[in-house]
Amino acid sequence: MNTLGQRLAVAMKDAGHARPADLARAADTTTATVSNWLNDHVKANHVKAEQLFRMADAVKLDPRELLFGALGRGVGERGTAYMHMPSEAHLDVWQAAYELVAHILAERGLEVGYRREATLGLMAHDLLMEGVSRGKVARVVMTALP
Repeated sequence: MNTLGQRLAVAMKDAGHARPADLARAADTTTATVSNWLNDHVKANHVKAEQLFRMADAVKLDPRELLFGALGRGVGERGTAYMHMPSEAHLDVWQAAYELVAHILAERGLEVGYRREATLGLMAHDLLMEGVSRGKVARVVMTALP
C-alpha cells in the first residue's frame, strides 16, 4: 500500500464503510472528496488538516499513518506507527512542538482535550523533524483546530 488512496481504501473497508458515500457521511465531507482521495487525485502536501483528521477518525486510523503510511513496520501489521521514545537529541524538538501547540491553544482560548492536543503535538513534532519552519507548522496546527 504505497498511496494515500490505497491506504484509505483498506482502512475504509476495515472500518465498515462499504461505499465512498458511507465514509463521506462518517467524515462529514462529500462523496466527491472521498473519491478524489481514493483515486489518488489528492497529494499528501495538498491535504487539508481538517479533512485529514475527519477521514482518519472515520476509518479509525492515525492521521500520519493514513497520509504517509506505516513507517518502520512489517507489511500487514496494524497499530500506531509512531510509538517510540524520544532520544535526548530530539527532546528539544518535542519541547518546541509542545510549546508551539500550547501557545496556539492558549492564544485562541481553546481546550481541545488531551488526545487532540497530543495528536497536534505529534504532528508538529513530525513536521519540525522534517525541517518545516515553525511558522508553517503553526499554520498547519491552526487549520486542524475548530
